[in-house]
Amino acid sequence: MIAIAFALEFESAGFRAIQQNRLCVSVWTLGVMGHRSAAALKKLILKNRPDVLISAGFSGALQPDLPVGTVLLGDNFTDSELARCLPIPGNFRVGRISTSDEILETAAQKSALGRETGALAVDLESSHLHGVCSRNGVRMVSIRCITDTLEQDLPIPGHVLMDPETGRSDPGTIFRYLFRHPAKAPQFARLVRDARLAQQSLANALNEKILPTLLRRPLRRQVPES
Repeated sequence: MIAIAFALEFESAGFRAIQQNRLCVSVWTLGVMGHRSAAALKKLILKNRPDVLISAGFSGALQPDLPVGTVLLGDNFTDSELARCLPIPGNFRVGRISTSDEILETAAQKSALGRETGALAVDLESSHLHGVCSRNGVRMVSIRCITDTLEQDLPIPGHVLMDPETGRSDPGTIFRYLFRHPAKAPQFARLVRDARLAQQSLANALNEKILPTLLRRPLRRQVPES
């Protein structure tokens, strides 16, 4: 069985809207982000025992020339055998993904992390989810999609954009912030538009490229680490 794990509902919505009914594919929404995602994933893995987990979601660019909607294969969090068999079309990039403890709000923060790590992009979950998979003998594939470029600052603080514990957005909190900072409204509208573009790009990559390839291969589990 292949499981696709998204941290947040918004990340999964595009794929859920177009997914085909496949008996050996399960779609999981963890409902939390950051390090909290590890415990949520562990419960699902122990109950359902997938052979392969696709960790899918959004990320911020840490390098130039990564436009919104670019799909990334995080090779540092992807089983090497599976990585060799996956298709890499023109709008895909392959490289390292860095996991941060917090949302990076400024271009300067992203630039600094990109220089330090050499990673293509940053997210909040991949390292934590990979650890769970490694300890439980589940091969992982890391697929992320760019929502904000290297040059973009977030128009609103991360804790206003979403609750750090649940990952949910509160429209009232966002509205009150934008009411006090009306100049940020156009940038916020762009952020929403870009997130929807990334949502669709990620969904298409999973549905048309990643899943069909994995489903043609025999699946086997790793031996869990001792």
